[in-house]
Amino acid sequence: MALFGRRKPAPVAPEVVEEVPSLPPAPPLNEAGLRSVADHIDYLLGLVEPLRPFGMSLVEAWDQVMCEDINSMINVPPNSTAKVEGYAVRASDLRDDDGAMVESLRLVDAEERLAPGEAARVLPGAVLPKGATAVLPSTFVEASEGGLRLLDVVEEGAYLRAAGEHLAVGARLLSEGERLNDRAIGMLASAGIDKVLVRPRPRVVVVSSGHELVEPGDKVRHGETTDSNSFMIAAAARAAGATVFRVALHSSDPQQLKTAIADQLIRADLLVSTTGGHREDYEAVANAMRELGMVDSAEVAMSPGRTQTFGLIGEDQVPMVMLPGNPVSAYVTFQTFVWPLIRRLMGASEKRRAVRAIASSTLRSNKGQLHLLRGELFSESSIRTIDRVTDPHALAELSRSNALIILDEDTDLVRAGEQVMCWPLEED
Repeated sequence: MALFGRRKPAPVAPEVVEEVPSLPPAPPLNEAGLRSVADHIDYLLGLVEPLRPFGMSLVEAWDQVMCEDINSMINVPPNSTAKVEGYAVRASDLRDDDGAMVESLRLVDAEERLAPGEAARVLPGAVLPKGATAVLPSTFVEASEGGLRLLDVVEEGAYLRAAGEHLAVGARLLSEGERLNDRAIGMLASAGIDKVLVRPRPRVVVVSSGHELVEPGDKVRHGETTDSNSFMIAAAARAAGATVFRVALHSSDPQQLKTAIADQLIRADLLVSTTGGHREDYEAVANAMRELGMVDSAEVAMSPGRTQTFGLIGEDQVPMVMLPGNPVSAYVTFQTFVWPLIRRLMGASEKRRAVRAIASSTLRSNKGQLHLLRGELFSESSIRTIDRVTDPHALAELSRSNALIILDEDTDLVRAGEQVMCWPLEED
């Protein structure tokens, strides 16, 4: 018999497999191996949550989305006022118990409250003393020392603007989801409201990269070009309602790209990448995104802007969209995919306003893809017409356009005189 038993092996801790975060399953592709535009928009919106609301002063909250219902806290106007020159009275004092007109009223200098049987002289716009329910015009009485002899009577509420006539305490002013415009701010201030609960403006950081890009105003050497995309997209983001920061890297170095993107995560609610027209610049940013977060790349059934790259970057999973290098493709991609993301962050509707217009020339597309053409929209006598804008200089073409013409996946031809749907790029 052994004196010592065999030592029992130490328990083996189960192997901990660290779960690698990943994006939700992507939408299915169509027969051509492409993702539909609608599916791609829905997919991106499903990965982004609206920003958390907080209380903000009225002027700072301009153009933001309300996150609460607002009711008036006071009457507007707060006091009853006279519409005509005359005498503040209690309408019930003008008749006796039998309904006959009384002979006279006592004339007093009442400022706070009007007692029964009294009248106080008022001018147009003057605040009526408490207790007054009507204004008796000067032509309805004969004044004598200390009193008034009545010539006619008025009913309750006559010749006055009642307290709360414009807004009464508790009246609904704005509802959750409405945008706070300048007129609404005036209304809220008049109703005694000084702060509202709104979502803040999304902070959009536009990161420009590409070794061949130079700043406007700098000398352009051989092989270089002026950076225009980042300025155009920064302005478009601001027009969409965002607070915008622009960062110019002017490099495609992988480590510099990663550092530049990572440095912006602390202040960004949304990152947007712009590059020049070189494919290697685009690939450099896409690779940096993959090293910093989770990335979705897709070929979308859309022209221009077929190649789309989106990611959730860093520990806080900040959304990032990479735009194509071609200016037209970059702008159309922004309007199609980035604009709805900014609206989602704001808590506003992501649905674009589409209008019908009559095509002034023949428009062609390829079935199976969404084609967005640049157009100039005209309105005359409630009739809209749309001209296609074409120009060899892409940015001149965009500058002349005020709408995008929508040729959907089922449309390959629109003849002159036929109706077509458009996205206006400017407010009416």
